[in-house]
Amino acid sequence: MKFQILASGSKGNMTYIETNQTKILLDAGISSKEVALRSEVDLNHIDAIFVTHEHTDHIGYLITLLKKTKATLYIHQDCFMKLKEKYTEKLNHIDVKFVDANKQYQLKDLKIVALQLSHDSANCLGYIFLSQQRSLGYISDTGFIAVPYIELLKKVDSLIIESNHDVEMLMNSDRPWVLKERILSVTGHMSNQICGEILSKIMNGGKLSRIVLAHLSEECNTEEICIDTILSYLNTDQVPEIWIAKQREATPIFEV
Repeated sequence: MKFQILASGSKGNMTYIETNQTKILLDAGISSKEVALRSEVDLNHIDAIFVTHEHTDHIGYLITLLKKTKATLYIHQDCFMKLKEKYTEKLNHIDVKFVDANKQYQLKDLKIVALQLSHDSANCLGYIFLSQQRSLGYISDTGFIAVPYIELLKKVDSLIIESNHDVEMLMNSDRPWVLKERILSVTGHMSNQICGEILSKIMNGGKLSRIVLAHLSEECNTEEICIDTILSYLNTDQVPEIWIAKQREATPIFEV
């Protein structure tokens, strides 16, 4: 299994995942033109687009990409109904499969496990993707992670996880208090500190070899602060590879 994060942040999110038989997009927050500028991903062969939730930075180009690729849309029903309110007839004739948390789905040689996250959307899902005994986790746009999922995430080989903000930078920013409250809430975004605490638990007895820190705030975080904070929580002699997913450029293609 291979993956590449094409965009990560409040201005657009998209991840490409490929196995021997399957090619999917996770979220659709950037255009096909941007995909072509950043990557060699061929959108003409996408089998499915999985959506985490219905916020614009995750679905801004969903309709266009669905029409271009003829891919099947995998989405929680509550999120789909929100999209129907906004796009009405534009979602007619789209091949849709509804996804529920804590269930498994099979797409050719790719198994998908959906996880319930906590965000101020109609619903928000994380995912674990499995193929040929290798696994990739994706956790973003959530205020916390439920304890039972920690044990599941100990079994993944690579993990994309949100490390959105530094709490001190957020509190000292010019953002309105209501926005600060939203970000810090259990339905907001995970801070570097919370991400570090979760990763320390996953690393305790886990097999994680690669971490990609995602959805970094451009105003209330820096790559240096983010990585330093995460490393301060990882009390282990074997620190995994750590990468940063960026807003305006793709990561390398990673082999899981």
